[in-house]
Amino acid sequence: MRVSPRWLLLLLAPLACSPREDDARLRQDWGECVRNTDCASGRICRSRKCVALPPSPTGAALVPPEGMVHVPAGEFLMGANRGLPLERPQVNSRTQDFFIDVREVTLEAWLACQQGGHCPAPLCDQDPATPGRPVTCVTRPGAAAYCAFVHKRLPTEEEWEKAARGTDARTFPWGEESPTCERAVHEGCTRRDGPEPTGLRPSGAGPFGTLDQAGNVWEWTGSSRPPWNKERDPRQLGASHAPPPGLELPPSKPGDKPHYIVRGGSYLDPPLSLRTSNRLLLVEDFHSRALGFRCAADPR
Repeated sequence: MRVSPRWLLLLLAPLACSPREDDARLRQDWGECVRNTDCASGRICRSRKCVALPPSPTGAALVPPEGMVHVPAGEFLMGANRGLPLERPQVNSRTQDFFIDVREVTLEAWLACQQGGHCPAPLCDQDPATPGRPVTCVTRPGAAAYCAFVHKRLPTEEEWEKAARGTDARTFPWGEESPTCERAVHEGCTRRDGPEPTGLRPSGAGPFGTLDQAGNVWEWTGSSRPPWNKERDPRQLGASHAPPPGLELPPSKPGDKPHYIVRGGSYLDPPLSLRTSNRLLLVEDFHSRALGFRCAADPR
């Protein structure tokens, strides 16, 4: 299935306009939390539950594995007060210490996992003749399987955004300057049949040293959001007011699926889509030539 991410904003407009993730009742139905900021101090959101924040390791434990960088624990500004509905509002968020891959996962790395029987084949033809290209056309479960194979995991969207923008709320990983083809792979910078090899634009590095977090391919995160159902949304039922006391909501539809956050923009997208706060929602079995991933890990 090939769908240009540029058109996804139109396809997903009903999702973007829904207030679902900020509604307390929907959050109660969905789980304890959808963001770290839904949890009390000293706790963090993992798999929709607030869990105790592990103590920050020190010393040798914070030395990142090869090919990864360390992002320190602490607060940062997440989201934006301008832009698309899914980007708003800007909030104070926080993460614990974590490591994240410098580059997107490549086809060569994926094939090692596939040959070991741990990863499925990509869902579209790849280009083995160009070394270092990111693997694409993988679903979110496939991306998670690869990360588990290398003893890592998918980053949460808070971790992804903090790695991309640091603690100064920068618009792009390198700062405020507009994207150029020297900094990022976006529309007009490359051929349209696929992304470029990873890591070729060091001038587009993020504040902690990550590469290609703007452009090249969108990237899966491990963060999900509940499916939006307008018949079930209390704010829709109440015409923008709280639902009447005792109102029983209809059950979710059998086909409802959670949606997962993807970040970063791609080689098919215009420069403004590469903002660090830009987000899209996709079902987990979606795949595209413009969609890949990178992994994260916890210090041990």
